[in-house]
Amino acid sequence: MSFKPRLTKEDRQLIKTMALQGEKLEVIAKAVSTPVSRQRIKQITKQLNIDSFGIRQKQNEKEQNEKMFKKWGPQWDNKEHRKSLIYQTMREKFRKKKANATKNGVEFTVDFGELAFPTHCPILGFELDYFADQMSENTVSFDRIDPMRGYVSGNVVIISWRANRIKNNGTADEHQKIADFLYQF
Repeated sequence: MSFKPRLTKEDRQLIKTMALQGEKLEVIAKAVSTPVSRQRIKQITKQLNIDSFGIRQKQNEKEQNEKMFKKWGPQWDNKEHRKSLIYQTMREKFRKKKANATKNGVEFTVDFGELAFPTHCPILGFELDYFADQMSENTVSFDRIDPMRGYVSGNVVIISWRANRIKNNGTADEHQKIADFLYQF
């Protein structure tokens, strides 16, 4: 009669932990200290009501959704929205800004999905024109909050061209001094 080693309590806990993380059965089998087959791991996970394959599928789906959100924006899965003229215009403005920044050696790592494309200028409050052919007061402008940094995550907002021109490269302190001066009159 041959001796069949039993799984230790630690091995069973390791199997449970790894299965809940969505690890492949082969990876789990190699990780436990007692030699065990893939089929035995599957039996144990089935007894524990753990579907590591399903967990891994959900993880992959979540990663894919996050990737698509970053690349295409919050309504990436809405085909009608992606076909809309406003969406196409936003994408085109984003591509042009990225190409221009790259050409001028300015860092551009922000993703399309990270940007909020408002209908109104968040600073001056008037409606933004996404379809303007020439620069005007309400034309859309990509603003770097800190002009010393590139177009990176957390440093880019969409505002009107007028607000961006007013802001230009002044600091918050300088703008406060100007506002304090103007309020004297």
